[in-house]
Amino acid sequence: YITAYTSGTVSKKSFIRLELASQVKTMGDMGVADNRDLFSFSPSVKGKAFWVDAQTVEFRPDEPLKAGEDYEVSFDLGKVTETEEGLEEFEFDFRVIRPGMSATQQGLVSQNNTSMDYMQLKGEILTSDQEDPKAIEKALEVDFPDKVKVKWEHRPASNSYAFTIDSIKKTSSVRNLKLKWSGDPIDSEAEGTMELPVPGIGVFTVLDIKAVQDQEDYALVQLSQPISVAQDLSGLISLSGVGSPKYTVDRSQVKIYSGDKLEGNYGVQVSPGIENIEGAKLRTGKTANIVFENRKPSVAIAGSGSIIPNSGKLVLPFEAVNLKAVDVTIIKIYENNIPQFFQGNNFNGESDLRRVAKPVVQKTIRLDEDKALNLHKKNRFTLDLDKLLKTEPGAMYRIMIGFRRDYNVYKCAAETGDGDTAASDNPDGEEYYSYSDNIDEDDQFWQYLYGGSYPRGFRWEDRENPCTNSYYTTDKWASRNVMASNIGLVAKRGNDNSMLIVATDLLTAGTMSGVTLELLDYQRQIIHTVKTDGDGMARFDLKRKPFLLIAKNGDERAYLKLDDGSSLPLSRFDVGGDVVQKGLKGFIYGERGVWRPGDSLYLSFVLEDKLKTLPGGYPVTFELYDPKGQLFKRVINGKPLNGFYAFKTATESTSPTGNWLVKVKA
Repeated sequence: YITAYTSGTVSKKSFIRLELASQVKTMGDMGVADNRDLFSFSPSVKGKAFWVDAQTVEFRPDEPLKAGEDYEVSFDLGKVTETEEGLEEFEFDFRVIRPGMSATQQGLVSQNNTSMDYMQLKGEILTSDQEDPKAIEKALEVDFPDKVKVKWEHRPASNSYAFTIDSIKKTSSVRNLKLKWSGDPIDSEAEGTMELPVPGIGVFTVLDIKAVQDQEDYALVQLSQPISVAQDLSGLISLSGVGSPKYTVDRSQVKIYSGDKLEGNYGVQVSPGIENIEGAKLRTGKTANIVFENRKPSVAIAGSGSIIPNSGKLVLPFEAVNLKAVDVTIIKIYENNIPQFFQGNNFNGESDLRRVAKPVVQKTIRLDEDKALNLHKKNRFTLDLDKLLKTEPGAMYRIMIGFRRDYNVYKCAAETGDGDTAASDNPDGEEYYSYSDNIDEDDQFWQYLYGGSYPRGFRWEDRENPCTNSYYTTDKWASRNVMASNIGLVAKRGNDNSMLIVATDLLTAGTMSGVTLELLDYQRQIIHTVKTDGDGMARFDLKRKPFLLIAKNGDERAYLKLDDGSSLPLSRFDVGGDVVQKGLKGFIYGERGVWRPGDSLYLSFVLEDKLKTLPGGYPVTFELYDPKGQLFKRVINGKPLNGFYAFKTATESTSPTGNWLVKVKA
């Protein structure tokens, strides 16, 4: 009778959902609270039950659930459907994640590229669950002799709260900046302190040297004053074992990159002689030992595109580190559901997939077949989609690449003889989802993938520890929506509702003629249909605003969202200028730029009238003004040649020098 229900570890703001195997006739009105006591909680929870659809009912608590609490739930199944004797009550349980908090800081840097007297500190607070931003702000205390202001950037959706402390003033002596954070405002036991010495004015010294492991690994040297970008740092900052490092200067810090992978222990030597922006040199050097840790198990899909040209072989490159296998899942978004998919998604979206798609493939791909490959380093692999499924023209596929603890080759403390992690027999009682044989009929697939729950026994403190089961959650999977198509589309829409669409072949870069273009509105109704001409272009006017463009060329399909939010940004380009009025544009030019008194002036005016608003031979008035603003000459020309009007005149030998003005009126 039950196909899915809330289980495992959930957020305190979660709704308790239960999905029935078939539709029920006794459901309440959707959006209206069901007055029947369908749910019973221990400990008790106040709230109301709502029907999401004819098979899904969810309990919405009036207040957030109690963090860290284990709840037992009884659902009165007999009130909504007929059941066998003894199955009238369905019981299940779940746990609310315990509050957790951690804080980090990125070190002191100069306020900007020219600031010698002020510094800045950035940091971040992470929580195990979504918290009130006001409570997070109370969790951080700053102790400094001067009054400083903390700026916050709250990202509760990702449980991240970034802070910035600006204008940390230097004085004649060293002063300490102390940060104290406590989880008391969110009922967490976590707490800690961070203390940083703020250097004095005029002191040029090394503050910190550390290893940074991000998208790219690099060594970071932080100094007390902005560094001159004009100097050559080769030999002044060195990284042991790295022959020709590359440097990036950002205010008062230097990033040192290596062409090879950084892993293990490295010595960093900062020598005297480094110059600040005022030319003063570093007097005292510093040496430090830094460690680049073994990379955690991860997977990433290379690139960012969603369209794969069909050149005879469909492949998807991906990168993996410290994994000997990956699980590949493919979800098919049907062609006739594509417009509905784009109503709530961009090309790589995943919202409401169950309404438009079905999972069609699940397979484990081994990565350790090549024994010469070092799996502890980032390697690029290729996923052959042709071997996994036969792609349907016009359909879109969501490729998900995941992994589990069994595939880990990360060097944990306890290892077997061959170097693989010695996984325990589920010590924390975590449960992992396993696919059924009929994956496209498996409701649990959707519940696990998009239910927002954690594995049973999940420990937030171990979420970044690859030697525990809590590390292996779906948020670390890589995913990409892809479709096979050779059609490339470019669309330009004017302010006058005119539109230009260009179709090109992605394999040859040539134009594609005869491509059928269908423009749909947001309600998925066709508002215009046209075909591209011999140049692969189509020009037309629209009376309504389009939402989606569908291009058809035989069995091939291509899609392009036309809403304002999907248009390419123009902020990096100079798009200023005059707005074309009534379709008329004009341009004035002369045979040179400087004339002497008494010289002849040969000026031309070009009139562009694409909309043919003016009759042929329309007269144009030419006016010439001297530097005093007085009208010197007026000429009317009504005989243009292909839109070009020629004006010939001359100044007098006694004409004043200066900037003269030409006006043309049509």
